[in-house]
Amino acid sequence: MVKINGKTAKASREVSEGDEIEIDTLTKYLKVKVLEIPKEKNISKKRARELYKIIEERKKDIREIIDLL
Repeated sequence: MVKINGKTAKASREVSEGDEIEIDTLTKYLKVKVLEIPKEKNISKKRARELYKIIEERKKDIREIIDLL
């Protein structure tokens, strides 16, 4: 499941600077903040890492995974 600013998002949803994106998979949870939207189409890996800030990242405990099943 993907959420943007706390609301469920579809793949076509555009993001803006300041948006918080949550990605919740079966085994991992990731929350990032968008710092900048690049103007150019192609950017380097190094530059890409500067466009967001990781707020929270964790692997899910086996008990969490079992609860979801």
